[in-house]
Amino acid sequence: MDDKAIDTAVALHGHMAPGIALGLRMSEFALLRLNVKKGDKHLIGISETARCLADAMQVATGCTLGHGNAVVEDYGKLAITIADARDGRGIRVSLRETASGISPLMEIWMMRRGKLTKDEENTLAHLLLRADESYFDIKLVKVRMEQKFEKSPIMRCEGCNDLIPESLSLRKGERLYCKPCADEGYYTMFAEIKT
Repeated sequence: MDDKAIDTAVALHGHMAPGIALGLRMSEFALLRLNVKKGDKHLIGISETARCLADAMQVATGCTLGHGNAVVEDYGKLAITIADARDGRGIRVSLRETASGISPLMEIWMMRRGKLTKDEENTLAHLLLRADESYFDIKLVKVRMEQKFEKSPIMRCEGCNDLIPESLSLRKGERLYCKPCADEGYYTMFAEIKT
């Protein structure tokens, strides 16, 4: 992994962390096995944790939330899959349990046996940036998802009047609502804040 990618991942995440190094390394192995380059418009990146790996995967692959080709399937696993959207062929890279042998710090971090200091995290991260394939389980997989670019007409929610894509609206009776107004959103509206 080149220094620029490392610096970008650290800047995005806010600090060097073992998960950043791990995500960069996993993404690097997957890209090599798929024989594709960062930024290929047909890539889909899937992180199996909502933590550091997802940030690193975006930097290493060019798959981003904004492009709609970065996905978090939060299984709580230290694993990343990079796939080709055209045929679903992907490479899944996960951490083997034997990776705890990288260093005593890895055992503590990987198994959550204690909290590492910032210096220890930095030391472990630099070890992970050089970790060889023997610490990773690398498999060819078939991905059952595709890049989705939402293109439906825009409509107004009949509850809050916000503009939303019609395909993301929910029907209640004869009316169409956004998810929050249909009580299926991540928030519940209390009141408007006057500015």
